[in-house]
Amino acid sequence: MGENYKLLATDLDGTLFYPKRPVSLISKKNKRFLNKFIDEGNKVVLVTGRSPDFTKRVFEVLGREVDVIGMNGAYTIIDGQIKDEHFLDFHVEEMLYDLNTMFPILGSMLISQKYPLLISTPPVGKFIEIFYHIYYKLMGRYAEDYHFSNEEFLKEIKSKHVYKIMLFFGISRRGERKAAEANRYLRKHYPDQFEASWTGGFIEITPAGVSKANGIKAYAEAKNISAENVYVVGDSGNDISMFNAFYERSFCMKHSHKKVKKYAKTIIRRFHHLEKYL
Repeated sequence: MGENYKLLATDLDGTLFYPKRPVSLISKKNKRFLNKFIDEGNKVVLVTGRSPDFTKRVFEVLGREVDVIGMNGAYTIIDGQIKDEHFLDFHVEEMLYDLNTMFPILGSMLISQKYPLLISTPPVGKFIEIFYHIYYKLMGRYAEDYHFSNEEFLKEIKSKHVYKIMLFFGISRRGERKAAEANRYLRKHYPDQFEASWTGGFIEITPAGVSKANGIKAYAEAKNISAENVYVVGDSGNDISMFNAFYERSFCMKHSHKKVKKYAKTIIRRFHHLEKYL
């Protein structure tokens, strides 16, 4: 027997952060629903690919601190303390070289203990670097604190304290197709070294055995919460694992890609629409 309160495991980008509010971060209706849900005695855990530093902004907006399963499960924060960490442990440089010969990468990013976001660009990447500056400027409060350095990128990989690597292939449909193809290639040729998931023009790479689903399962077990009381909501490829694991109480945003929506039981237009189901 577990605790009888409900646990809502929610993704951030495209989910709790939808529709986007670059200034306020979270829409008033989403914030109102989430705080009401918590005040009724239930529990919320953020399940995100974001850095530990970024999640503090969510706490500020909500006016309360909640637990976090971050980097798609690479770290867990309970009561403000990091309880479990997993880092990438394979020959990253070899994989990047291999992948780049087939699917040119427009930018490689990592999140580690030291860096909220460290970006490496190709040799002809000055234009791409300018693009990133503009892109993150337009993101407002959604932007991570980012740094550019190819040299630091390689050094940080060797530190063995990297939670996640993200590979960018473009924002166009062509870029999304490349990302999807590259993700299939990685899953076929590197099945045991790491976990790879595809979201738009990005691929996310996390430590082997790490996923949002595994993170939620471990968290629920630690909190003595039965699977029947776990509700999950998301919108992208890295959310599929939790849709599969908690299918009966899985929710996917309507704007998600059709390849993602097919894995969830219920489709919702807005995050706050969860209220009628929970």
